Amino acid sequence: MDADADELSRLRAEVESLRSAVEILHRVSTLLREPLEVEATLYAILTGVTAGVGLGLNRAILFVEQGDELVGRGAVGPADAEEADRVWRAIADEGVGLEDLYQAGLAHRAAPSGIDAQARVLRVSLTGDSPVALALRERRLVRGEGTDDLGGLLDLRTSVAAPLRGRHRAGVLYGDNRYTGKPVDETTAQIFALVAEQAGRAVARARVYEHLEREARTDALTALANRGSLDHALARAVLAAEADGSSFGLAMVDLDDFKAINDRHGHPMGDAVLIGFAERARSILRRGETIFRYGGEEFVLLLPGANADGARAAAERLRQAISGQAFGGGLHLTCSVGVAAFPTHAPHAAELLRRADDALLQAKREGKDRVVVAS
Repeated sequence: MDADADELSRLRAEVESLRSAVEILHRVSTLLREPLEVEATLYAILTGVTAGVGLGLNRAILFVEQGDELVGRGAVGPADAEEADRVWRAIADEGVGLEDLYQAGLAHRAAPSGIDAQARVLRVSLTGDSPVALALRERRLVRGEGTDDLGGLLDLRTSVAAPLRGRHRAGVLYGDNRYTGKPVDETTAQIFALVAEQAGRAVARARVYEHLEREARTDALTALANRGSLDHALARAVLAAEADGSSFGLAMVDLDDFKAINDRHGHPMGDAVLIGFAERARSILRRGETIFRYGGEEFVLLLPGANADGARAAAERLRQAISGQAFGGGLHLTCSVGVAAFPTHAPHAAELLRRADDALLQAKREGKDRVVVAS
């Protein structure tokens, strides 16, 4: 009878463990359905396998395949045992859910630190004997194997690594229990492998989304950001400037006498001129500056942090870089530029564009090949 009771108790514990594992897998799967961008998807994966309300591993690192290497793309985990204890107690005391933890962490990932910063500089050879290299090379779950701890970053005693499943090899999900020292049990390892399988599909989906999103926001001819991208960038610039009391500049650029180029030399030559202008403009941009194709032969230069004088200087730098240069096989260009600054000349994006456009028209009336600042 005692043996039967022991067996029954064992089976109940096993069923409860499996029930808990399936529930965790469901939570993580739900989390992975939400984000579309790659960075958010990666963080959903990492949060799901580490949080106390997720799979519960101490730390997790996600690697993506790049050529003959695995490159670290991000990590989640405390810096030491003391921080680990503090974080886990807070999660338990406050009853934080997996979705809440994900959203809170995602909002603070702008500046990687700790294990996240360490992971993002990792380059791992696929031929090495690290758990992550073994997992990808042999296409299997690896638990407590490998001799290379990547300079002390990995905890080989409690490590688990699984390849991201998909149409192509995509990367590896790694986790360990460095601070508790608890080996990863069989059930946890199997759920970890299932999460990695879902993660591969989620990352592939996010990459496709970002590619389509990038194409939708890029001008096909010049490869510059397009009008839709400008609208989004302007909205963000206004919010940022209002939040910290700063300013930003906007310069509207028009290629002088461009219609004559199309009329005399044909549209293929006109296209070559536009491409050449875009390449030249990109080459003189400074940190933070962005140029957009607004439409036809009009472009917009967005200048974060610039006041009216700073925007004028940037516009003049662009004008001089274009003036007299040969484009499209020998044609010389000039451009006229209208400049406006937020909030000096306008309180919102639409008005700022209008004021810059008015200044551009004034530059045309005054003889072209010049910069005019909104009055």
